[in-house]
Amino acid sequence: MIKNVTLMKIAILTLTKNGQSLALKISKKLENDPTVIKMDIFHKNVRKTLNDIFSGYDCILGIMATGIMVRNVCSLIKSKTEDPAVLVMDEKGKHVISLLSGHLGGGNEFTLKIAQITGADPVITSATDVNGKMGVDSMARKYHLFTDDPGKIMPINLALVNDDVVELYLPSSLQFIYTDDLVRRSYTRSSSPSKLSLTKTKDLEELVSPDNEKFPLPNNVEVSHGRNKLVLRPKKLVVGLGSRKGVTAESVLGAVKQALNILDIPLERIDLLATAEPKKNENGMVETARELGLPLRIIPLIDLKDFNHSDISESSMVREVFGVAGVCEPAALIGAGRGSKLILRKTVFNKVTVAVAVSKNP
Repeated sequence: MIKNVTLMKIAILTLTKNGQSLALKISKKLENDPTVIKMDIFHKNVRKTLNDIFSGYDCILGIMATGIMVRNVCSLIKSKTEDPAVLVMDEKGKHVISLLSGHLGGGNEFTLKIAQITGADPVITSATDVNGKMGVDSMARKYHLFTDDPGKIMPINLALVNDDVVELYLPSSLQFIYTDDLVRRSYTRSSSPSKLSLTKTKDLEELVSPDNEKFPLPNNVEVSHGRNKLVLRPKKLVVGLGSRKGVTAESVLGAVKQALNILDIPLERIDLLATAEPKKNENGMVETARELGLPLRIIPLIDLKDFNHSDISESSMVREVFGVAGVCEPAALIGAGRGSKLILRKTVFNKVTVAVAVSKNP
């Protein structure tokens, strides 16, 4: 499995019988992938379908000529922070091309994934990728960082491609990012943030500089090249947990590690563990949170009953016992806050259920 492909809602568009057959094969191979929450196939009526679904899916794969997709999608494009990943593939499955939103949208990663499961040749043309660099937008996607200044992405990526020195400041909580080989090959580590990063943080704590000026304690990543300085703020990552009664801490911790391994996310990146009220006295969960140094949020049953989200897969057993749709998925989504989405749907690991959600904004 190609890791770190969190494209939860996927649409495949086809025009021919061969294309439709290939779409069904792809859908079949992805049906047990826990990072895929929804997979729909649409046949013919390309323009109308794209108009209807463009903003509702994370990735759109067109099994058709590139020109057809380009002509029909160009009027729908807004920005790299909003557009879904768009891929095209020939109906014989020989080539799959990352066409739009290759970095922030995950199109390049999904191209590699489709190539792996179909045997197609992946076609990726992003300059940072072909030069063996991690674009700043790729780093933002991989480590779930948010930027409100996307206009700085292109000049910084251009500097990376030109082998210029691009500095990367990491706060203490995110130092693990520099253990990523591709990050180390792409960026020069900086020991301190600029005032730009300090003034954009939302942390309430303060640090005192040597000249007694007070600035907020930064929890932001800063990437800089000359006058181009881009601040990346971490989104909230929450692991939702459910389990059989009496599960051990070893089982819970093992389940969390396996889930994060699928997503290629280090344990240090997680902000919160969450579970439902009936599980509040499960020692395995309490001990796991203590060992990881993370808070364990207990979601009241009344909040779970009132919570509705399109990503949740209902469990009839949980509904019968507790009167709610589920435990780990809604706990993760509630913990991550309004507008959050699942990046790993409910998955069972040795009597422990795990789901992972990410907030919309920092």
